[in-house]
Amino acid sequence: ASKENPLTARVMVNRLWYSHFGRGIVETTSDFGNLSGGPSHPELLDYLAREFMDHGWSLKHIHRLICNSSTYQQQSHVENNGAMKVDPENRLLWSFPIRRLGAEVVRDRILSVSGRLNSEIFGLPIFPPLPDGIEDRVKYDQSKWATQYGEEGRRRSIYIYQQRTLNMPLLQTFDAPVCDESRPRRRASTTALQALAMYNGPLVTMEVEHFADRVIFNAADDPHAQIAHAVRLALCRKATDMELQDLAEYYRTFNDPREAMISICRVLYNTSEFLYLD
Repeated sequence: ASKENPLTARVMVNRLWYSHFGRGIVETTSDFGNLSGGPSHPELLDYLAREFMDHGWSLKHIHRLICNSSTYQQQSHVENNGAMKVDPENRLLWSFPIRRLGAEVVRDRILSVSGRLNSEIFGLPIFPPLPDGIEDRVKYDQSKWATQYGEEGRRRSIYIYQQRTLNMPLLQTFDAPVCDESRPRRRASTTALQALAMYNGPLVTMEVEHFADRVIFNAADDPHAQIAHAVRLALCRKATDMELQDLAEYYRTFNDPREAMISICRVLYNTSEFLYLD
């Protein structure tokens, strides 16, 4: 970790860059460029490595530096025919590379939007409920997966107990790795199972009702206000006029106001904007 040998800092900031952009400055994070031809932006890599060392090897400083950069704050939907012709793979980052949220973040967002995420930090691993009694078919004693049905089972996904023979189906569907070996990169797939998990999976089916109740409780007794509040909670932005109009028309197709809001909340859970960072 000597400043005279900045390889450690280069490797670390490259992994941090990969975590934010889905691709490192050096694309092969595991061998640091031996098979990929080196960094796409060598001066940027050196700059970040120097910043990392000069600020006491602070990860927060590098995260803050990256997230406040104009590169990170670009839009993903950019029309630039010249750039597309020169750099079709966006290796030089002329637009933000759209990518899906990680499996753990998807679960945390579902719980956060419903208002039921337990933000408690530190402590022992957690054992969230699993569908269809999976835990009973794989554990060899009663203590191997002690299911927690209450608030303690809704902590952030980073605290979920890791067992090679037992992975949460929702996390596995969204490409969370089984912790049986070190993996420098996660695979990213798009499957029908992901859509089904977000539409009628056990977690979404449970949390969508709490999401709707949260909206009804916090918003005024007005469908338009409730819809606007639901969009703001799910997508972290104001609803557009067209979205308000379309969702209001959909709302009026229901006789029961609560059922209408549950259905709208389910729609918001299933939008691409809920699952993708762009």
